[in-house]
Amino acid sequence: MNQLRGILIACFAVGGLLALVWFNLNRPRILVLHSGSERGLWVRDVDRGMEQHLERNRRPINLERHYLRLDEPGLSPESIRLRVQDAHRTVARLRPDILIAVDDEANALVAKDYLGRATPKLLYISIDQPPEMYGYRASQQVTGISEELPLAAVRKVLGDLQPAPSVGVESPTTAPASERVTASIRFPENRLSPERSLRIVALARDSETGRAELAQVQQFDWSPHRLGPVKVVRSLLEWQSESRSLAAESDVLLVLSYRGLKRSSESAELVPGTELAKWLETESVPLPIGLHVDYVVDGGGLSLAPAPTDYGLNAMHMAFEWLEPARKAVLPEPRRSPHFDVALRAERLRQRGLTLPPIYAEAARAGDDYYER
Repeated sequence: MNQLRGILIACFAVGGLLALVWFNLNRPRILVLHSGSERGLWVRDVDRGMEQHLERNRRPINLERHYLRLDEPGLSPESIRLRVQDAHRTVARLRPDILIAVDDEANALVAKDYLGRATPKLLYISIDQPPEMYGYRASQQVTGISEELPLAAVRKVLGDLQPAPSVGVESPTTAPASERVTASIRFPENRLSPERSLRIVALARDSETGRAELAQVQQFDWSPHRLGPVKVVRSLLEWQSESRSLAAESDVLLVLSYRGLKRSSESAELVPGTELAKWLETESVPLPIGLHVDYVVDGGGLSLAPAPTDYGLNAMHMAFEWLEPARKAVLPEPRRSPHFDVALRAERLRQRGLTLPPIYAEAARAGDDYYER
């Protein structure tokens, strides 16, 4: 009798173990492939958005993340090739049902290689290039969220800029004379006139992302403002030279993608973002406005940028939709995110004699992107 009981207990235990193994093997598998490293601000916020969705939806899945870390300095072509190979090995090991590829590099170097295969399904997020650039045409295998710069919000900001009430009054917050920049923006006597036309220029690092961002800037309707030259540069020296040459014909400088900027054409040294932001805030005559939150984190005055947390949250929502058995694998519609983050370093604007309505400071505080100095 005891022997029979032992056999039954053993069978029950083995059966439970086999059921658990079967359950784990049959849980949907999602692999998130990041272009950058886990230390990057953008990457961390995308992951945070994904976690927010996972906390709300308790459906069991196998989730793994892989980081290409292409934002690390000094990468050689061979290093990049090895990292791409490692990503392919991760895909082969996990055999994901859905591969979420974040940013253009992850899609260009890895994700698009799986087009035409039975698995995985491909979900791109925050790509600046049109999906067609990666072969993502009318396919039941691919969907995602394209990145859209918040240019309409930038245009609105330009209409909301006003002279700071303390202009000309010395105070502890007034910048030293060596750091003061004379703002090129002039205001009509009637402050309520919204029709002033500002001259806008834009600079970006010469990269796939930078060129795609400039294309968005060029295609946007900036009226009543006027869009002037938009240029890509390869080094800090080129950026500084172009900024100076554009100063006489511009009021606003849009600061686009600049990570990976080299010091000069003869140097492989990468320029810290803090150095570029400091130079722009102290030397640029036109008002610099970043299109990445990183610009304010690096020391800049104002940024309006795509919202990475929203990309992460919506990407995971789309993945869960796609995996829902009741939907019978119906492809979620490709989309763009209408949300953006505001980042503000108030002292930088005051140094130029400029201010914005309080709603901008509150929006920046809500996203933990407000800096007094």
